[in-house]
Amino acid sequence: MPRGSLRVLPLAGALLAACGNESGPGSGSQAVLVTAAADYACALDDRGQVWCWGAGDLGQLGNGETLNSRSPVRIAGDMAMATVSAGDFHACALTRAGAAWCWGTNFTGVIGIGTASGLEPRPREVLGGLKFTSLSAGAAHTCALEEDGTAWCWGQGGKGRLGSADTLDHFVPNRVQTDLRFRTISAGSAHTCAITTDNQAFCWGSNFRGQLGTGDTLDALVPTAVTGGSQFVAIEAGGYHSCGLVLSGEAVCWGNDVTAELGDGRLVPEAIVAPVPVSGGRQFSTLAVGNYHACAITPQGAAWCWGQSVYGKLGNDTYFPTPVPVAVSGAHQFRGIAAASNHTCADAEDGHLYCWGRNSLGQLGTGRRGDAFAPVEVAPLE
Repeated sequence: MPRGSLRVLPLAGALLAACGNESGPGSGSQAVLVTAAADYACALDDRGQVWCWGAGDLGQLGNGETLNSRSPVRIAGDMAMATVSAGDFHACALTRAGAAWCWGTNFTGVIGIGTASGLEPRPREVLGGLKFTSLSAGAAHTCALEEDGTAWCWGQGGKGRLGSADTLDHFVPNRVQTDLRFRTISAGSAHTCAITTDNQAFCWGSNFRGQLGTGDTLDALVPTAVTGGSQFVAIEAGGYHSCGLVLSGEAVCWGNDVTAELGDGRLVPEAIVAPVPVSGGRQFSTLAVGNYHACAITPQGAAWCWGQSVYGKLGNDTYFPTPVPVAVSGAHQFRGIAAASNHTCADAEDGHLYCWGRNSLGQLGTGRRGDAFAPVEVAPLE
């Protein structure tokens, strides 16, 4: 699942990227966005170039190979990208012109090239000629928004995650069956959530743990309103739970709460079918949702995480789960954060990248082995 807020580079940055060479931009590159899923992560630099690290066996690093990498490697091609999103085994990016390109495993048609082929270790352009302003890669599907807020999804359609009023796979972008217009969208494990232009939250797809927030556990084949009537400014679909930020900046979560991933202080494993407030009443500016944990950043740049903490993925120097937010160790000021399966990454205000948690396949990007229970710096993008 894609984990990290999407930000678009200014045009000047994209033009600089177009002038870059195949060997990379060198030590002058700074990260402006980070995204992570499963056992890898990707980042966008200030020149519009995309770098990935960690598991690469399914081509998810996009550099034309199927090898793991403990340090960032640049994806193949010379396109200047405006944003990037990592799904579990594939990733996608948008050019400044709004064209979608994807790479990685394509067994469910998630690359959007018209077939359900094997591996695509180099970026392939999504068919259809649509121009998007944002996109989100999930576990086995991808969704994107046009400028007018029309939503499109493609890939595996089981449980209705594509919002196409059926459960069929679609190998090219297929319009979500609704008249609603959205301004943000998030593809999770087997469900999708989005916010309309008037700040209403809708979700669709698998709902067996209440991850749609609709007040029940029934799957939804088309967008269905999140119960409660709150207005949202951000939303993230994770593995089996979802979280959002309401207008006040406070976080709410719903769905699976087996390992305290809803952050509401509960210690009894259960499923919550409607939004509940995250404990502490803090205001956040961005958030990220993984499989069994979530993280958010305050307007001052402090990172807080909650839920499962195996391998130290909460970043607070322990491996104990917590049902309430705990501060990530260190004095870093972050602007974006991404929560994956067993690791977490964040980009700092100074352009440096940090990750923590499991590092079995190099998903921390440090160039070294060993898990980290607190933020460690990702190797330079060069």
